Amino acid sequence: MKNTFVKTKLFLMGICAVLTLSCSSEDGNDGAIGPQGIQGEQGPDGEDGNANVTSILFEDQTILIGNNDFAIPQLTQEIFDNGVVLAYLKGTDGSWQPLPLIQEGNIALDIDRISVGNIRLTATFTSLNLNFRFILIKGNLTGKNAEMDFSKMSYVEVMDYFGLEH
Repeated sequence: MKNTFVKTKLFLMGICAVLTLSCSSEDGNDGAIGPQGIQGEQGPDGEDGNANVTSILFEDQTILIGNNDFAIPQLTQEIFDNGVVLAYLKGTDGSWQPLPLIQEGNIALDIDRISVGNIRLTATFTSLNLNFRFILIKGNLTGKNAEMDFSKMSYVEVMDYFGLEH
């Protein structure tokens, strides 16, 4: 009986060894690709992207004391009624500063009026070669824009949020 148990044990170990060594994922060719499956259901719409955001750059502008108008045809009635307009001035250090520009505790440059196709800035100084950037955001307050207060974000944060070049 002891002899039968040892023979059975050896036999089972031999079968395990043969199966382990003889099976390989590298043996044989892959089979043919099966037929195309049926089309799945349409998924839900994703979040809105930045298609409703426009960045407008004005370079080498002269600002005079008083009113300074910027013609911006992209500033539509829809943006005027429901959107957001952000304005930035490029500082002498190369960084973009949000308006209003405060100097010595006083407002030196600010948005005076926004209308369809136009932004008016009011200045208390005269300067040459200034760069301005206006960000126009359509009033689609759904998706990722619904809860954002862009007026409290820095220029870099706004540009990064919308994936715009800065």
